[in-house]
Amino acid sequence: LMAAAVSDASAALQVALAHLFFNLSGIALWYPLPPMRRVPLRIARRLGRGARLWRGFPVLYLTVAFFAVPLVVLGVSACFEQDKLGYT
Repeated sequence: LMAAAVSDASAALQVALAHLFFNLSGIALWYPLPPMRRVPLRIARRLGRGARLWRGFPVLYLTVAFFAVPLVVLGVSACFEQDKLGYT
């Protein structure tokens, strides 16, 4: 937020505020209840266990989480744009 305040671009401030509110909503969702705090820790332990058992797991996870899933979502959303041929 401080770096965006130095810049004159409103887009920098918009991105900084989006990150701030994303982080605050994550804290509001996961922190208040003790059982909810265990969920991200349990997921992290499972990912660590998968990485320990198979060395290719982190590469597979990164590929699926940051390339395959976003491309599928982008492709599905492109089907619903105006003036495009698709299933709509």
